[in-house]
Amino acid sequence: MKWSIPASLILLLLFAGAKALHKNEFGIASTLDSSQCVTEKNVLSIATITFTQFVPEATEEEVNKMTSDVLAAMKKSSVNGCLENQLSVFLDEICHETELSNKYGLSGCCSQSGVERHQCLLARKKTALASVPPFKFPEPAESCKAHEENSAGFMSSFIYEVSRRNPFMYAPAILSLAAQYDKIVPACCKADNMEECFQTKRASIAKELREGSMLNEHVCSLLRKFGSRNLQAITIIKLSQKFPEANFTEIRKLALDVAHIHKECCVGNSLECLHDGENVMTHICSQQNILSSKTAECCKLPTIQLGFCIIHAENGVKPEGLSLNPSQFLGDRNFTQFSSEEKIMFMASFLHGYSRIHPNLPVTVILRVAKRYQEILEKCFQSGNLPGCQDNLEEELQEHIEESQALAKQSCALYQTLGDYKLQNLFLIGYTRKAPQLTSAELIDLTGKMVSIASTCCQLSEEKWSGCGEGMADIFIGHLCIRNEASPVNSGINHCCNSSYSNRRLCITSFLRDETYAPPPFSEDKFIFHKDLCQAQGKALQTMKQELLINLVKQKPELTEEQLATCTADFSGLLEKCCKAQDQEVCFAEEGPKLISKTRDALGV
Repeated sequence: MKWSIPASLILLLLFAGAKALHKNEFGIASTLDSSQCVTEKNVLSIATITFTQFVPEATEEEVNKMTSDVLAAMKKSSVNGCLENQLSVFLDEICHETELSNKYGLSGCCSQSGVERHQCLLARKKTALASVPPFKFPEPAESCKAHEENSAGFMSSFIYEVSRRNPFMYAPAILSLAAQYDKIVPACCKADNMEECFQTKRASIAKELREGSMLNEHVCSLLRKFGSRNLQAITIIKLSQKFPEANFTEIRKLALDVAHIHKECCVGNSLECLHDGENVMTHICSQQNILSSKTAECCKLPTIQLGFCIIHAENGVKPEGLSLNPSQFLGDRNFTQFSSEEKIMFMASFLHGYSRIHPNLPVTVILRVAKRYQEILEKCFQSGNLPGCQDNLEEELQEHIEESQALAKQSCALYQTLGDYKLQNLFLIGYTRKAPQLTSAELIDLTGKMVSIASTCCQLSEEKWSGCGEGMADIFIGHLCIRNEASPVNSGINHCCNSSYSNRRLCITSFLRDETYAPPPFSEDKFIFHKDLCQAQGKALQTMKQELLINLVKQKPELTEEQLATCTADFSGLLEKCCKAQDQEVCFAEEGPKLISKTRDALGV
């Protein structure tokens, strides 16, 4: 799965269902209106996902019981074979199980009702996840036997295991991965090299799962933090880049509907998430002449493959002669006399126009351009000198693009010069200074992901560096902000995470060091060396050196990179000397204190 996946076009498995007509806040016609009804198709899988994501600690047997009970309840209240499609039915079942509620600490949430109960159960998803052990695929031979004997039960268990470890992953994405895995297992069981087949295919599934889950949680975090308007703006940009042939009327309708789908998916309303996704994908396929001919081959596929294909389809062809002159876009209208709704629609049309002629620009850069454009319009109309005030308009907007492109060029040059390990060390120094409160494991994980941005994006053509880099950085910084939301890191990171979505990356980049941080007293325990260090090879050895680097920066953030390089070189010298010694432990006992003393001198402690 590529990180260039539009957040607005989530992978949606198709599902037939019923709900009240959807109306957006602007009264714009929706593609989501439907008279279809919810049938039993996929309800069991959706119920499994819903219950498991809300109560990740529950056993598979407990989830199966709730699933069976809720289906029976839905059938009782069905009308003409149409099942009730309300999230409250599932939440009622969770709270109805008193024993389960008491066992997993749900009684506080279940004592509430309506929106309060729902929000309470949503809020505990993250904390509940900490009690769930990491997922491990069963042994290949065991998988083959289980799948052959009971494929439905085997896949139900897979859905359960994935759902409880990814409580914010959209149900359609989980079902799509399950469908892929359901094909992989029998194919690998028949392969000449079964072990190798499972290893390769499972690695691909795990990667798609990890990246999809991270993307979905990121979108839900943005919706929670910055609201639906922000998500609608993001969606307009992504759709306009995907379908540059479509006019604004079509894009704004799609954007409002897709944003609504995200909202339902994020609050755990899996049935509506699936059902609305079907309507949007069907609409896209029915409007190929208006949206893009690039989806033609996708729309011939079975429904289970449709969403994934549309997501990965090429962007549509940009119409010839397409252009946008910011200084003339407003025409002779007076921006300050617009109503609030008119301003929103005007800026949305600007986003559409600007995005379709800049298909490779990052979403956050276009948002920054739009924000600056609106500020300039407000200022110019207030000054009364509109023509003169807009003389440098295009140059001012171009600055945001150039900043992003310059950073991408600098990052790729560093990556090509330093390589993965040395670039990560550079990031480690910078991010330990920014967020010394993070653990070594968190810092290594975050900076490892930052290196993956360079390794992925710098392989592309130069015009795609900025879009790829900012897009991936947005997700990784977003997860730093999710971590900050759970437990605030420091005031600087907190400010960057909460003040402005479009400026998050800029803010983090310019935040060089947490000035409020007070280093802990020097502890020799963090610099104790033993012969087991000689057993470490490859990645393990690199991690040990990086942990030393982190501890040095935490001890004295103002150390220069040259001083840090000297300290780590001394450590490498100690390893080389003592690991060659006849008695390694004696060598470390003698040379270790010397290195500690030299390090303390460098630190000035």
